[in-house]
Amino acid sequence: MLNKINSIKIIKKNNLEIFILAKSDFIIDNVNLFPSEIGRLKKIKNELRKIEFLGIRFLRNLFYPELEIHYLDSGKPFVKKNDTFISISHSKNFLGLAVAKYPIGLDMEECNERIHKIKSRFLNPAELSLLNSESLLQLTKAWCIKESLFKLNSRSGVDFKHELIIKELSDEIVRAKILENDGWHSVDLFIENMDDLIISVNFE
Repeated sequence: MLNKINSIKIIKKNNLEIFILAKSDFIIDNVNLFPSEIGRLKKIKNELRKIEFLGIRFLRNLFYPELEIHYLDSGKPFVKKNDTFISISHSKNFLGLAVAKYPIGLDMEECNERIHKIKSRFLNPAELSLLNSESLLQLTKAWCIKESLFKLNSRSGVDFKHELIIKELSDEIVRAKILENDGWHSVDLFIENMDDLIISVNFE
């Protein structure tokens, strides 16, 4: 279900919430930060990255102000609350924060023609046969799905082409599998098209 509160778009599904904000709708001004976040912000020199960092915390403050966002050495965000998991995504024009009661991987992508040049790098032959490999939308969806699976995976050095596998793809539901430390796991994801933005995230 997709709702809109002012300029913030909200997707709710079972035990999952996604909050999406256009970067053009966000102004850096008095975003409340935890002490550790203040220290991390001071190390960010790139202005766009500062907007993304603060925009995510702007969303956090509105909906989950108690959640201090930490990062693993790999860069993966997490919160120190046993029953709560988060995932963060940035596209060219949007930023998103997902919160769930189970491990999640959120990705958001806007269509770009350059994906045609790299499709063979992240899609295996079976996946290329499954998709319309000439379709910009289909390829962008596939890349978005793979990024979601990558963020969900706890391993390092993941092979997008052979260890993050798309098995079935429809307009809304995706069946996939990922290679984790303890073997292969099945993953179900949903795809949402929001204007020119594609959103992919796993669900229980």
